[in-house]
Amino acid sequence: MINKIFSNSKVLIVTLVFFSSASFCDGRDTLGWPKNPVVFSGTPTATSIGGTNIDIFPSASVTLPTGEIEPLTFSGKGLRQKWIAIVKVNAYVGIHYLDNPSLLSAADPIGSLANTRTRMMVLHMLQNATANDIRAEFEDALDFNQVNLNSPEMSSLRKQMTFSLNAGERAYLIGYHSSDDEDEHFYIYTKQKSIIEKGSALVSDFWRAWFGASIDQEMANFKKALLK
Repeated sequence: MINKIFSNSKVLIVTLVFFSSASFCDGRDTLGWPKNPVVFSGTPTATSIGGTNIDIFPSASVTLPTGEIEPLTFSGKGLRQKWIAIVKVNAYVGIHYLDNPSLLSAADPIGSLANTRTRMMVLHMLQNATANDIRAEFEDALDFNQVNLNSPEMSSLRKQMTFSLNAGERAYLIGYHSSDDEDEHFYIYTKQKSIIEKGSALVSDFWRAWFGASIDQEMANFKKALLK
């Protein structure tokens, strides 16, 4: 039952850039992206969640497909919990990075995020989630935030979300504004496949899952922790 934590529940898992430690390697993939675009730096702070030790690094850098290296700074972390029957379990730890964390406002998180260029949410999974679970929860959470799931970029992304995640794996969600156009760009990596999407509000819409309207009280607690 615990391994099916995300089934029939209203929680967003926007799994857009996935790595497990075993899948990190040098070189570039078939899309021309670096296979290990995220490098953490600084002295990490050890955090223990339910017996799982997680290192929280104060900074990171992301190599974009253009070759640009974007520096990011830690802006907050939170524990996403879910109720399964009468048991509350730990789903994942979210670790958030921004190019300029000082711009993030607790009073208006979505509006303030619009002023940033690059952002990253790291999801450290504490439970297993199937592809169907991930896709269903993705759709539920965005629909709750009144995001148009039938836009061309959203429809394309939903069709490509055919991957699962196991406990201990990490998902790295990276969104940024390109100097070449006005679209918002998303990078998607999994050990199964790579996905690329862009749209006028694609990144902003996804971030509503955490910083917009909270789908339940547990997500509200998660959002509060991220903005602490």
